[in-house]
Amino acid sequence: MSLTYAGGHSYLQVIPDICWWLETVHQASGRVVAEEFRSQEIDGQALLLLTEDHLVSTMNLKLGPALKICAHINSLKDV
Repeated sequence: MSLTYAGGHSYLQVIPDICWWLETVHQASGRVVAEEFRSQEIDGQALLLLTEDHLVSTMNLKLGPALKICAHINSLKDV
């Protein structure tokens, strides 16, 4: 999934959009992960700053899902 821009702005700017995106790209446990992102108030800007360490240590995700989410985040940065 790539990040789509409209008028220079990302569609992934607000927390509900981030949660929807997570549920889409991380189907195995996307809803649980999305709730954690919501509770941590991760918006579009914060999403692009997340690291594997943040996901594992702060958000208590397992390494496998954290790596997959980081890969998706990195693909968004390449757009």
